[in-house]
Amino acid sequence: MHHQLIHSSVHQRALSLGRASARRTRLELVGKPCHADRGHSITSAENKQTPQKKPEAFTKLRLFIDSANLTQWELWLSTNLFYGITTNPCILEKDGQRCTLSNLTRLCRIGEELGVREMQFQAWGDSAQSMVSVALDIFGMNPNLVVVKLPCTLEGFQAAALLQESAVRVTMTAMYTSSQILLAQSVGAEYAAPYLGRMNDAYGNNQGYKEVAEMQRILTAQKASTRLLVASVRDTYAMASLAAEGCDTFTISPAVASKLFAVSYTLDAVEQFEASARRMGAYDQDEGATTSTLLGLGGGMAHNRNGSGAGAAAAAAVAAEAAAAAAEAATAADAPGTASQGGSSPLLL
Repeated sequence: MHHQLIHSSVHQRALSLGRASARRTRLELVGKPCHADRGHSITSAENKQTPQKKPEAFTKLRLFIDSANLTQWELWLSTNLFYGITTNPCILEKDGQRCTLSNLTRLCRIGEELGVREMQFQAWGDSAQSMVSVALDIFGMNPNLVVVKLPCTLEGFQAAALLQESAVRVTMTAMYTSSQILLAQSVGAEYAAPYLGRMNDAYGNNQGYKEVAEMQRILTAQKASTRLLVASVRDTYAMASLAAEGCDTFTISPAVASKLFAVSYTLDAVEQFEASARRMGAYDQDEGATTSTLLGLGGGMAHNRNGSGAGAAAAAAVAAEAAAAAAEAATAADAPGTASQGGSSPLLL
């Protein structure tokens, strides 16, 4: 009886959210839990039009920025390399953002304006019922954009099971053992987020890496639709190694994002290219492409997804971040767990 009361409450709450029009459409048209991917139209009996098939993505890879710093959002989203943004209450605190529905709504709107394709916010509460209530409010901010994160606890999985019946997209987070991936798959989570760096700290001997690789093998063997969202990533080498194991979804801090562009040998080669181009007249004003022409082309190509024109400045900032990261790497070894995560909170990714 208690479960039925919660079940009924979830449906009433979901149907009452006027903002969640996309979710209401799914509830009205589909009689069972729906995991429809964005980009695939859902048609009713009254609308017999054939949905247009959108082109498939050329890669399954998804990179997220793990931050609530708006300057970092603008910087990295302008590169068009990142699929979305992930946060949690500890990240919000570190970056000076209030953990309130009104502020999350504001952040969601800013992310959408920056062209983000997905935003992940974490629900809070000390019971399944309280987490469900918060999750519905978070998801209702923008059902086409938002994924709700829930902890890998009994209450978190109970909340996830109830939310699935309202087609709320869910990430199960703070995952530390490979057996937890079975629960995430069973509950129908869209993402499951293991904390790679924290797992290595807890278990030692690179055991965290082995656990994450095992999780991916489980999902592959089960042909599961759940994506492994690897979090608490502290170096780019771990990303590449896990990609070779089949992992295709990562969330990384701005510091780690900078390291992706801070390969000193590549930067040295680029300096040589530019020096040769300059010596051979590439920047001469009297023939060929002029500096002003090159700048004009760059300005046109550097617009972000919404055409704001801020991409050129952001691209320069990315280059500066990469150069700084390269200089740091050249003077000190990149020890896991130092500056990559920007904090010592046990739930900071």
